[in-house]
Amino acid sequence: MLLSWIWLGMMAASLLYGCLTGRAGALLPAALDGASSAVSLSLRLMAGYLFFCGLMEIMKELCLPEKLARLLRPFLRRVMPTLRGEEARQAVTLNLTANLLGLGNAATPSGMEAVRRMEEEQEQNPQVRHALYMLLILNATGLQLFPTTVLTLRVAAGSAQPNAILLPTLACTAFSTLVGAGLGLLCYRLSRRREGRK
Repeated sequence: MLLSWIWLGMMAASLLYGCLTGRAGALLPAALDGASSAVSLSLRLMAGYLFFCGLMEIMKELCLPEKLARLLRPFLRRVMPTLRGEEARQAVTLNLTANLLGLGNAATPSGMEAVRRMEEEQEQNPQVRHALYMLLILNATGLQLFPTTVLTLRVAAGSAQPNAILLPTLACTAFSTLVGAGLGLLCYRLSRRREGRK
């Protein structure tokens, strides 16, 4: 409701400004041009998402999540020491892979599957909640090797060098992931130490 009032206010202010400056006739063509650009941008973004979501499905068919799970097992064992279920580990791996490719929307289903598996595991393994917290941290910090969405936006906007953001994005997300994961592990060890004293 509030958003509707904000939009109405912006349109009314634009109309008033156009009337005061004698450019009221340019308002409708500008609005139609903006709407056309928005549709075009949405289609380009959709094409990028469809390509990479299809790539994720091909990866599933080729059993790559299982291979990636073996490859990432040392990392997951280090940051999620309480996670034991293989299905939950595979869902976490697929989620992290999608995030590495910058596919936040494609990462959501596997992230929800990982949370569901962890909740089932929590009945036998209450400590798995640390793995759940770490999954949230890794998704929030979002290490990205290939920021698909931003690259697609830059290409759609006609950027001369759309790939110029690759290294800065990797550096920033790697730093935020290291700090987040480090703090998460520190909290886990402090809580284990506190429980050991009781």
